[in-house]
Amino acid sequence: MVFRLRSRNCAALLLILAVFCGSANVGGATPSGRPSITGPILNLDSTQFFFEHSAGQMSGETADAYIDMLADAGIRTFFTCVNAQKANYASKVWEPDWSGYDPRAGDDQPVLRHIPPGAIPATRQRLESAKRLADLGINLHDRLLRRCRQRGMGAWVSVRLNDVHDCLLEDSSLLSTFYKEQRAAGLLRATHRGGSWWADRGLDWERPEVQEHYFKLVLEQLETLDLDGLELDWMRFVYHFRPGRELAGGQVITEWMRRVRAACDRAAVRLGHPVMLGVRVPTRPETARRSGLDAVAWAREGLVDLVVPTPFWTTTDFDVPVVEWKRLLEGTGARLAPGIEIRYQPVPNGPAHMMSPELTAGAALPLLQGGADAAYLFNYDPLPLLRMKAADGGPLWTRDSFSRTIRALQSAATLAAEPRLHAVTYHDVRAPGEPADNALPAVDSGEDFPWPPGCAVRLVTGPKPVDRTVELRLEFAASTVAPDQLRVFVNSTECPPAAGVSGLNRRYSVPQSALQEEAQVVEIVTPPGVPPFKLVRLEMFVAGAPR
Repeated sequence: MVFRLRSRNCAALLLILAVFCGSANVGGATPSGRPSITGPILNLDSTQFFFEHSAGQMSGETADAYIDMLADAGIRTFFTCVNAQKANYASKVWEPDWSGYDPRAGDDQPVLRHIPPGAIPATRQRLESAKRLADLGINLHDRLLRRCRQRGMGAWVSVRLNDVHDCLLEDSSLLSTFYKEQRAAGLLRATHRGGSWWADRGLDWERPEVQEHYFKLVLEQLETLDLDGLELDWMRFVYHFRPGRELAGGQVITEWMRRVRAACDRAAVRLGHPVMLGVRVPTRPETARRSGLDAVAWAREGLVDLVVPTPFWTTTDFDVPVVEWKRLLEGTGARLAPGIEIRYQPVPNGPAHMMSPELTAGAALPLLQGGADAAYLFNYDPLPLLRMKAADGGPLWTRDSFSRTIRALQSAATLAAEPRLHAVTYHDVRAPGEPADNALPAVDSGEDFPWPPGCAVRLVTGPKPVDRTVELRLEFAASTVAPDQLRVFVNSTECPPAAGVSGLNRRYSVPQSALQEEAQVVEIVTPPGVPPFKLVRLEMFVAGAPR
């Protein structure tokens, strides 16, 4: 942990240092016995706890049991999200989730009548469970953080900074009074083009009232909770400014971040231990900067201690530029924990699936091998995860596979022994005006540049597999009429097709001698006279180490 003196609050930081020096031991452990940022990290969605537990189940013990389940599985740092557009606890500065909801009224009440009828029972449970816990005098986040400390886990709070769930509806329990007032006044992000796209309906962060609205919520966390760190979630949702105003808006956000950093330092004085500050931003540094979210500049100024480059939601990004992030953050003291989403979608707007244990391992291993300090899981709540079905109808996850995967995520060495599935996806966030650069679908363009007839796709895999069975898996679109006649190469070595495989889903054995460190280049070559192809999925399976 690195502390940097800034002139505007030197006195406060000197007091922090005095507190820390008095409590630190000679062995160099974190002051007050607090854990450092260690992975894997799990972020709990703002609503999921209440979707999973009925009002009758609400108690402090239920919250404790949830943390116990995560701790037993191997989660080492926990982030609890306190809000969407409303607070999910009895806040004194924001309206709570259950505002406007009458449990005795029918389904035609304003906060229910516009949502799909099938979603109403679950919404009622969520609202009634959240209110019941508050009526018992229990702040969910205070209870969760306390249990984290008892279990030796890092305990963080996450604040979403522009959530727009249900923003296309006239009303919903997820829409705050503040948001609806901004909407009625025509002050949302991009009303000039009609506002029919969800991202156009975000709040405009150049507006001072928006900044103050969120600052109040941030201060409440820092002034009332005992937390190891505060995360500012700029990815829920990522578009915060009128199109073209991102760089100017970024200066506004940086000034706001300075206020939050100073508040974290004051909280550290109150608590007698560090209060770190983290941010979630897009996976590519330049896209983040062009979106007004310059995490590199924030780290260099000493504003943030943790950077989480992450996809939005559409798909896990299997090609986060970890090496570039590490180089840019070098010397800042900021830790790097790239995010892994629960959704897997190889082609934009194409079929999507949930991440399996093998896909999760395949996404995480290159991150840890590339120098990331931790893997960060978003939307990986084990309770709904255990209900998901695989393509064959069996469970996608089990308690055993969840725990095994989570424990393997603690280091690259442990993860490398697991079976894994590396894949090609795309960057699901682009700054306004940035071009699309998705690798799939890949087609045979028949042009000489940049490749001969066929295509080449780069697959990030991390450490070179040694003494493992490795299989390349390709899926072609229905327009591909002769997939069996295509030639497939990995790093210039031709790969034979697997026996007994036909149709549009193809498998190829990859020789050990062909494999390289960090990434593999897959080429698909169209022989003369063979019709063009269209590739829509590319994966590489690496078998687990013998046990």
